Amino acid sequence: MSRDSFKVTRPNAKLGGSDPFELVLEEFSGMVEQSMQTRSVTEGWVEMKTIKGTATVTKDAIGESTLQVLVPGETPDGTANQFSDNSVTVKSVILARSALPMLDVFQTKYDTRKNIGNEHGKKMAKFRDAALLVQMAKAGLATESKYGALPGHHGGTQQSLAAAGDENDPAKLYKAINRLLAQMEERDVIPQEDGHALFVRPSVFYALMDAEQIINGDYITSSGNVVQGVPVLKALGVPIIKTNNMPHTNTVSTPDDVAKLMGGDYNGDFSKLLMLLASPKALLAGETISLTSDVFWDKLSKSWYVDAHMAFAATTDRHEHAGAILLK
Repeated sequence: MSRDSFKVTRPNAKLGGSDPFELVLEEFSGMVEQSMQTRSVTEGWVEMKTIKGTATVTKDAIGESTLQVLVPGETPDGTANQFSDNSVTVKSVILARSALPMLDVFQTKYDTRKNIGNEHGKKMAKFRDAALLVQMAKAGLATESKYGALPGHHGGTQQSLAAAGDENDPAKLYKAINRLLAQMEERDVIPQEDGHALFVRPSVFYALMDAEQIINGDYITSSGNVVQGVPVLKALGVPIIKTNNMPHTNTVSTPDDVAKLMGGDYNGDFSKLLMLLASPKALLAGETISLTSDVFWDKLSKSWYVDAHMAFAATTDRHEHAGAILLK
């Protein structure tokens, strides 16, 4: 028989504090972030600049220098470098919200709030991947530099398959990849050293895998970090990433309504895009609000709310660091 009053242990009270549910909220928050990191193929690969105190971040660019011959007895004249810039503006907050009536929460067999948070994270990961891949694709399809006629800056690289149906032939796919790499190297871009990765849809990935064109190996990123066990194109040393979030349709149906939620900068015709080779240098991206999640009780509506939101934007930058393989 227990005493009238006794001490209890509240495992969800942080450091023995007065709020017995504080750690429950912390666990939920981690679920969203963990889900996004697990599902995203661009998380940690694309550099996200912090945009706070303003809506826009600007990047300056300088054109290449000009060489001349020093003539004895003559003072050499200076040669002018040209300058340009690029910018990206965060315009929207992307939100996932679920509202759970009070009675439903009590009558559900398990805590749906945690599972909903997991779904929010997956959806956020899919959406951000799609938005960034749209901009990478636009860089690869661009025929001119984002910085105009600035010397030393170039457009993206395009390589088309020779005939319809070649997308089903692993040997022809591999040959097209080789030609794309060769064209990029002629512009002084070294994909193996500049952190490039090849993004493909699962059907292309497994076609190359079946033909033993893909091996697991070590990949050295542009920052010098070694990543082990990454699928790599045999003999080329470029990691290959499969994703369903690559744009592959026209201007009115980009993945997950990216253009609808993020604006017209995310429009484009990607109907012939088969593979995308890009480096983080191909993008200028920034975020004002990193992924933030919360679960809270609202007295007015007598409901639980499960939220996740973020505010980011991306645009193309160094087009020469992106290339596209196109269907015939």
